[in-house]
Amino acid sequence: MRNSLRRLLPVLHTLSAIFMLWKALSVVTNSPCPVHVVISESMAPAFHRGDIIVISNLEHEIRVGDIPVVWFSKTPLPMVHRAIKVLWGTRDGGRDIQQLILTKGDNNELDDVALYPGDRKYVYRDEIIGVVRGYLPFLGWITILLNEVPYLKFGLVGGLALISAFA
Repeated sequence: MRNSLRRLLPVLHTLSAIFMLWKALSVVTNSPCPVHVVISESMAPAFHRGDIIVISNLEHEIRVGDIPVVWFSKTPLPMVHRAIKVLWGTRDGGRDIQQLILTKGDNNELDDVALYPGDRKYVYRDEIIGVVRGYLPFLGWITILLNEVPYLKFGLVGGLALISAFA
């Protein structure tokens, strides 16, 4: 039993180090999710399916041409599209003036108004979790394959378990 736990300790150490790195990156970038995988071709040619994007949320204002990552509440995934129009206005008849952003995918013919919740015409600044600052091409295909081919996930977990059992 003690030997099994001793073998498990390096795995737990590695997992905790990865978690701490993720949290440190979240603090440095001021974003809850500083890394994402592109899952569609809506931003081609800027990004393609399988690219990993790195984001930061350090700027207070979004500018036309920026690529904000918008995450609406009650949606499972964020939307990564370019800001094509930026205005200042109030939210739903409120008094506070804030940024209103219209987005569009580079590879889409129409803007994203149809993708916004309700009858809204713009995204609010507080729905943006960051702006794209860089990308790594193709590296996200691992995540896409693990999500789209469920047997691959079980095979990977099983293979790692076998390796750790006989190592």
